[in-house]
Amino acid sequence: MSTTADVASRPGRNESLSLRRALALLEVCAQETDPAGLTAAEIGRRLGVHKSTVLRLAAPLLESELLRRDPTSGRFRLGPGALRLGHAYLSSLDVETVAAGALDDLARASGCLAVLTVPDGVHVRLVAHRSGPGSAGRFPGRIPSTVPMHCSATGKAILSVAGAATVERVVTAGLPSATGRTITDPGELRAELVRTRRRGFAVDDRELDADLRAVAAPVLDHTGGVVGALALVAPAARMPAAAVQEHARAVVLAARAVTRRLGGAVIGPREASPAPAEDHQVRRGA
Repeated sequence: MSTTADVASRPGRNESLSLRRALALLEVCAQETDPAGLTAAEIGRRLGVHKSTVLRLAAPLLESELLRRDPTSGRFRLGPGALRLGHAYLSSLDVETVAAGALDDLARASGCLAVLTVPDGVHVRLVAHRSGPGSAGRFPGRIPSTVPMHCSATGKAILSVAGAATVERVVTAGLPSATGRTITDPGELRAELVRTRRRGFAVDDRELDADLRAVAAPVLDHTGGVVGALALVAPAARMPAAAVQEHARAVVLAARAVTRRLGGAVIGPREASPAPAEDHQVRRGA
């Protein structure tokens, strides 16, 4: 019968522990904001290990250039090998591939149509969609490949974080009416974008299609730039005003997850948490 000491002494277990500690060491260095880096003693205190253990764990990381050690100060920081790994990871990503699972989950859980769009000039372009249970056949001919930013949920979600220059391009291009509920006044659009950014999601209350509602949240990449938006779309009867909050929360969480996978920083808690109900009431009634 094996004792605890016997198990702990097995090479496989020790190697696994060393690997976990080495990865934790890299994480500590990655989180350090001081460009000078950290001493072995400082790393040891954060990891709860002796300085000698830090030096042992760091040796192969230095050889692979995942870490650098200043020859004068002896401080550690991330090395060029970490940058190469990061570039390799980012170059293998595209928003459609990364968002595929999130679209599947959103559609399945909500029963709505889940869509992913990307910016395309003053429009958004549909790149992927999934039909939820019961939603198939409810959108005959209603999934256009491009739609104006100002009257779509994904467009407004993107505009809310895209910056003033992008908003001005959209306004300058004109705000044509798609339905009687479309925002066509530049001042009203800007106010809507402020609300959208504050609560972390956009609402299309029959502004693009008189029969449809949608909620959307932006997706960011590692540069902090907006690369797309996720949305749930449904006939207004199947997404009543009272259901907007629930669907918005799901979309925000999904967009955060995709953003993290793209190496982006998620929007802060205040901005990204769905706001109180009075802050996202559908315009001009339900």
